[in-house]
Amino acid sequence: MKLRARVPLALAALLALAGCQVTSFEQSPLAALPCDPSVAGEWHSVGDEPSGDGEMILRVSADCQLSIEERTVEGPRTGEPTALFLGEDAGRRYAWTDANWMLRRFGEDHAMPAGDVHLVRFAITGDRLEVWSTDDKPVAHAIIDGELSGEVIARDSRLFNRLTGQQPPEVLVRPGFFGAEPAEFRKVEPRP
Repeated sequence: MKLRARVPLALAALLALAGCQVTSFEQSPLAALPCDPSVAGEWHSVGDEPSGDGEMILRVSADCQLSIEERTVEGPRTGEPTALFLGEDAGRRYAWTDANWMLRRFGEDHAMPAGDVHLVRFAITGDRLEVWSTDDKPVAHAIIDGELSGEVIARDSRLFNRLTGQQPPEVLVRPGFFGAEPAEFRKVEPRP
C-alpha cells in the first residue's frame, strides 16, 4: 500500500505499490495558521472514469477536522476524524495531521513516535484540490546520505522515514522532496 497515494494532507492522501512508504516529521517545520474556509468542505477524488468520482472523499469541517471515507466493494469505510493543520511558506500551502492517525487510518501496524506529523503540499484552484505527498525514496536517500537529519526504517517491503529535530521550512522546497504528480479532488455539495 502506498500511503502517499491515499492521503492529502496524508492530508494526506491522499492518494498502490507492493510496499508501504511514508515520511513523518518529528515536528512540523511550519507554524500552524487558522483554518482556511477555502479548505473546508467535501472533496471527492477525481476518478479515472469519465463518470466522475474516484475512491476517496475528504471532509474538512470549518474548524479543520478531517475525516476520510473510502469507497470499497464492501461499502464505504470511514474512521475517526483528526485535526488538520495548515501552514504556508514561500507562497506554497501545506497541511499536516498526526502521523500515527494516518498510519492507523490506512491499516499500517508500524507506529511513529507520539507527536510526529505527516505533511503534504496542496493547492486549491476554484473547485479543484491538488495534493502532493512526499517522494519517500529520495527522502530516504537524503537521510542516509546525511543531507537531512532523521532515520530510515526498512521492514520487509516497507519504508518509514522520520525527519528529526526542527527542520527548516526550506526542506519543503528541496528538489524532489514532493512527488511530481498530485492527487486530484473536486469540491462537491455534501450529500444528505
